[in-house]
Amino acid sequence: MKDTDWVLGDMAWVIIGGAVILGLMMLNAYVQRIARNEEAQRLERLRSDGLNRERSAASQSRRPDDI
Repeated sequence: MKDTDWVLGDMAWVIIGGAVILGLMMLNAYVQRIARNEEAQRLERLRSDGLNRERSAASQSRRPDDI
């Protein structure tokens, strides 16, 4: 009987370890997805700010035909 308890104990640790590893992998994927979304939003904001600055500068610049 001692051997079956040892095997069952090892199987329990393997299952617990697998669950912990799987959980950490899922957490890592979630954190990476959030980081990618934030980076995409930051780049979009930078891109739109640049376009707004260009439009503003273009509307304020004096063209030869405006003189």
